[in-house]
Amino acid sequence: MSEIMRLTYTYDGDTLGARRTLNGADEQVRIRLAYLDAPEIDQGNWGIRARAYLRSLLVINEHIAVQIKGRDDYGRLIAEVLRTRDYGNCGLRLVLGGYVALWQCPATQPAYWAAQDMARDARRGIWAVPGLHQTPWLAR
Repeated sequence: MSEIMRLTYTYDGDTLGARRTLNGADEQVRIRLAYLDAPEIDQGNWGIRARAYLRSLLVINEHIAVQIKGRDDYGRLIAEVLRTRDYGNCGLRLVLGGYVALWQCPATQPAYWAAQDMARDARRGIWAVPGLHQTPWLAR
């Protein structure tokens, strides 16, 4: 399912806030970007860089196309997020830039796997230096 929403906030490198209209009611939702995990904000500069890059991709009040995949245990929507101005995939750009690692990404998403391989091979971002920032799910 895909919806157009309006970006309201970028919490960190893999979580956004947005306004949506559902059944005539306006509501605020949190969106967790599908297939990836960003370093936490307290993991040195890694988490701050991931959030800054995501903020450079999207601006507040911008319309975004949200392709919903489900919900996580915290009630956030899990989704791929595309900028409506050019339909650039924000999650894929984060992976390619080396700002995030893949997490629970199925083999049916080869573009994400190829992007991570390219970032890792080029030693971009989190792949420049080994550490827990490469596996944020283990750092929590």
